[in-house]
Amino acid sequence: MGSAIEKPRIHVIGNGDSNKFFNYKAEYRVACNIPQHGISYNALSIIDVQPVQWMRENNWHPKVPVLCNKRVKEMATKLNREGHWFETYASRHRWNSLHHAVDHHAPMTRSLHIWGADSIWTGDYTSQMDNLVPRKNRPNLNLQWIPNWKTIFETHTGCDFYIHGEGHNDLPWELDNVY
Repeated sequence: MGSAIEKPRIHVIGNGDSNKFFNYKAEYRVACNIPQHGISYNALSIIDVQPVQWMRENNWHPKVPVLCNKRVKEMATKLNREGHWFETYASRHRWNSLHHAVDHHAPMTRSLHIWGADSIWTGDYTSQMDNLVPRKNRPNLNLQWIPNWKTIFETHTGCDFYIHGEGHNDLPWELDNVY
């Protein structure tokens, strides 16, 4: 019998300030929305229509596959956005594109690294994308995002999650598979 295929290490890169610590090359990377960080990536995760509208207004087309929900794919089609748009995610209330990307990729790997997710351990839920797609009103999403993270980590016990950033040791809970 042949040996088991080793699962790849996956990096999901959000738009929080801590993505500046990313320093890996030649591994699978998923970015969120309209990345401003300059890190190369293999796929995009988009769950809101505002980034798609920005793409149309700025004649920007994704050069990598886009993992999205039905609403985003329909908007991309309506606005004639080129590229490969894959309806991968079910719509979930108060889940962001990083939640979806991590939840989707966790079963595919034993080691998932999360960058730019400062909102997990700080009160800062701003995004580097906010200057491109301003949010008119933004509720305190941490109260809803943090429980979603815990659910994701508890669901995927076969995956080790590595959260990168300054202060990431101040997580709101302790789980055996979160570092």
